[in-house]
Amino acid sequence: MARFARVSLLLVGMGLLLGTVAFANVPDPVNSQVRIQFNATSTIVEPVHIVNVPDNDVAPQNRCELEVTVKDAAGNLINNSTVFVIFSKAVTDTLCWCTTQNQGNTVLGDGRREFHANTNASGIAEFQISAGGCVDAVGGVVIRAGSPGNADVNAALQLRAYNVVSSMDNTGAGAICDHTVNANDLVQYAIAHTGGPYSTCHDYTGDGLVNANDLVLYAQHHTRGAVCTGTGPKW
Repeated sequence: MARFARVSLLLVGMGLLLGTVAFANVPDPVNSQVRIQFNATSTIVEPVHIVNVPDNDVAPQNRCELEVTVKDAAGNLINNSTVFVIFSKAVTDTLCWCTTQNQGNTVLGDGRREFHANTNASGIAEFQISAGGCVDAVGGVVIRAGSPGNADVNAALQLRAYNVVSSMDNTGAGAICDHTVNANDLVQYAIAHTGGPYSTCHDYTGDGLVNANDLVLYAQHHTRGAVCTGTGPKW
């Protein structure tokens, strides 16, 4: 009986060990994290929607707007995981994309646009994606991550999905965007801020309100001029 108990415990222990090994280096949506960096002091952790902003930091330049930290089910950081940020066709067709992108990207056969980057030793993949405008579309942006060394997007696990993609650039050709954050964009923001209809395009914090918190973020990126040019990622 005692021998049977010892064998049973051993088998249970082996099962737990094998289970732990099986999930090691497998991206876990619960433990992984997404952050949006507005500037050196403003960060949104686990945003409700994706907001991209001009890079106006004095130091350092080239600050990444979007960070994805990939962890497994045990909370371990995963190095060399390929992370994909995929924009749906509806979003791809609507946003005003800058000609030059800091990130490797591909327009897929079905019209989606895919950006990809590998995590570093800290489990972080950084994205600098350049475009303007605002789109609200179901599944507009999907973030996926693969196991180390596997760069197949189809094998990657979905970490997040967002419906809204917005920026501070909301006026221009076709009243959508013109790669410039200026007085025209301020007028549109002011309408939402001063009691006009709620707009996801101007709710940069994603809290369901357009208020002083959003104004602070907008003000940091006003009068940027031609935001597709110069050093650093531009939105």
